[in-house]
Amino acid sequence: MNDLNREENFAAFVEKKTEYYLSKWDIFENSSEKVSWNWAAFFFSAYWMIYRKMYIPAVLVFTGTRIFKYIIALGGGKSYRLTTLIVSVAIGLLGNWIYYVYASRKIGDVADTAGTDDPSVIGGTLRDIGGTSWLWVFGLMLIGNVVDKILTSVLAGRAVTLDHFDEDTFWDII
Repeated sequence: MNDLNREENFAAFVEKKTEYYLSKWDIFENSSEKVSWNWAAFFFSAYWMIYRKMYIPAVLVFTGTRIFKYIIALGGGKSYRLTTLIVSVAIGLLGNWIYYVYASRKIGDVADTAGTDDPSVIGGTLRDIGGTSWLWVFGLMLIGNVVDKILTSVLAGRAVTLDHFDEDTFWDII
């Protein structure tokens, strides 16, 4: 892929904040660096990944963090906040590189299977599979919060049934 197609393909895939990501990814391509800071990835971790349509990495981070949180909770520990901070810092430091690898693979897959060299066809496909999605972010937030509340109540020995549900139980769980 020549430099012009490279930039066009990455721009089509990224859609928003293209210049930011291209500048970071130029560094990755021209050095052995894999670390650069991304505030959105730090603050929102799995949600940022979902926003950027990196579904599998997001589910792995989201699920892994939750499983570790529940293992710590079962042991009586409360250090899961430290775990969340460590994961957030790691995603903040490696998020741009993770996104670069993900985008490069998706672009390569599209180029291999497109059956054409027409930049408009390839660009259209990249815009469809890339870009951003708020819908999935809100979906993960909703599902994640419901699962968190249910598992937290079960693990805390306070499984909620409709027979015994009252306002105090609701506020205890939340």
